[in-house]
Amino acid sequence: MTTNPVQQSIDKLVNNWQRAYSKKGIKVVCISYKEKETSMIDAFMDYILALDSEIENFVWVFESEFLGHNSYANAILKEMEELIATWNTMDKPAQYDTGTIDWIPNYSLVNDKNPMSVLVKNLNDFAKYLFPEKNSAVCYVFKAYSMSKKEALKWMDYALEFDFEKHVTWTVAQSDTYPFFEKAIDLHASKIAVLEPKMDVNGLVEQLAAQADTTKPENKYRLELIKLMHAVEDRNDKKVSLQTKLCLDIILEELKNDPNWISQVVTVYVILYNDQIGNKNYKEALYFATKAVEAAEAAKKTIEPSMSYRLAAQTHIGRGSIYVLLDNWQKAHEDYAQAKLDYQNCNDFLMMAEACRLCGWSRNKFDKFENALPFYEEGFYLHEKIDASLITSSSYPLLLKEVIYNDRFVKLITKEKLDKVLIPLFGKDYSFTLDNYGKR
Repeated sequence: MTTNPVQQSIDKLVNNWQRAYSKKGIKVVCISYKEKETSMIDAFMDYILALDSEIENFVWVFESEFLGHNSYANAILKEMEELIATWNTMDKPAQYDTGTIDWIPNYSLVNDKNPMSVLVKNLNDFAKYLFPEKNSAVCYVFKAYSMSKKEALKWMDYALEFDFEKHVTWTVAQSDTYPFFEKAIDLHASKIAVLEPKMDVNGLVEQLAAQADTTKPENKYRLELIKLMHAVEDRNDKKVSLQTKLCLDIILEELKNDPNWISQVVTVYVILYNDQIGNKNYKEALYFATKAVEAAEAAKKTIEPSMSYRLAAQTHIGRGSIYVLLDNWQKAHEDYAQAKLDYQNCNDFLMMAEACRLCGWSRNKFDKFENALPFYEEGFYLHEKIDASLITSSSYPLLLKEVIYNDRFVKLITKEKLDKVLIPLFGKDYSFTLDNYGKR
């Protein structure tokens, strides 16, 4: 029996899943998990696919994205063809070498009224091909996590309109942040089994950390820090205070020999101020954010400059965001301006551009817009120091939107200059592209 707590949890989930799909009348198993369990669900998916797992039944996991009912059915069948081709050519352990799979999907099994017809029928046929005696379960797992609730209901309606082979079940999954199969489960309760893993993820993480050699200070600290984060998550104020003290005690002891430990002081206070922000205790959050700033500023004297300046910049950005919540725009601006200088000192020009944007935004809240313009202009010209791929996949377009949609920038940055810079990055229709940036 394994002593690994993660493996134990996965084994338990596998057993519960097998029991769920074995129940009479069940065609679909829906795994409803909490968002923090996502990594465990991913591990479960990997495990049930592994050749060396102890699962005796036949399992296929489909990765195709849902982009519409018709296209999804065809995408799954294409994926099946690719998986079969891979299976036929891969090296397999002797016990799994069942020979060549001589089966291809039949795309003609279409039904104009039901786009899932071609998929259900092919999955049934494949299961019969594999196990004509129906003496082994065939489990199809769909990782289609991008459906709308309406699409998910319709998808399930379409699929359950047909009979599945008695040894066939489907498995889907949804998180608590977006339970898109909710209505389908209500309407098809007799055919869909809901499996809730209820994994103690926090406990698992703590167990794994505790299994490390805690005589080493870094391991002992990691365990106490994990406990602090869990106490914060549980809103256990008493334990938060205790774990904060334990973490800081270890840090202060290790600081005597290694100045780099000061970054962990910042880590602890960042956890604490984010917790207070979540509770809308902004004044308390400001207290912890200031402690983080003080630690980061002290680090400038003791640790490597590129690391210390980046650390300081991050804390100033964090405290600035709290001043925004307190409507103290001038103080927010001061923090953002310091962050801009710190990012410049560690040559992080992408984040420097973001700090420029925040400087302009906050300055405009308590001063004339003309006094905010230089910050946006400075941020714009940083494109010369930033890799193009980073520009298009960062917050930099938010700064560009401020520039191209404000006529007052024409005096500072001409249309010709904008075209020269932005067309290579976003195409001729860059105005439209930037207008839609950040929209869902």
